[in-house]
Amino acid sequence: MIIAVALLTGLFSFIFSAIQPIKYETSLSLLISKNKTQETDDFKYDGYYALQASEIMADSVEQWLKSPEVVNAVYRKAQINFDFENIKSYTKKFKARKMSSQYVEVKFSAFAKEEAEKISRAIIEVVNSKAEALKKNSAEEVSFSVIGTDPVIVEDNSNLFLNLFIGFISGLALGIFMVFWKEYFKEDGED
Repeated sequence: MIIAVALLTGLFSFIFSAIQPIKYETSLSLLISKNKTQETDDFKYDGYYALQASEIMADSVEQWLKSPEVVNAVYRKAQINFDFENIKSYTKKFKARKMSSQYVEVKFSAFAKEEAEKISRAIIEVVNSKAEALKKNSAEEVSFSVIGTDPVIVEDNSNLFLNLFIGFISGLALGIFMVFWKEYFKEDGED
């Protein structure tokens, strides 16, 4: 019984891994830069305030990419249909993280390489349009550019044999538990 359960569990985990659709993990780098500085003859503190402003803008970009409105705009801009189950699934679609004062990394997955490229371009366009709206709302006082690099796209292959091994070991543990369970109740019934 132990071996049968271990083999079945291993086989099911192998089949389940094999039928999963291929995903492409994507990493997109966004560099935030301040477009203009205030004209003055005074000492500018070596761009300190421009760096501070870029850091605050990077925080904003990071939070924008967690907003359902921005995620929806990105998918519309990329012309990709995605059936989001609930609001939480919107907020988890992109994993944006500020890596330094002017640098934000965005990670996400897609089902095709072309889809990942479209989403990457759409992210850059949507974030730039939000920065442009911020500029207009501030009477052109706040002006930033978001520069995106080429995305790094990697096919996410699951290791079928590792999953088979883990399934087999889990099956062994489950089989042993089932045998002990059966023996325990068998002895209980005989008393």
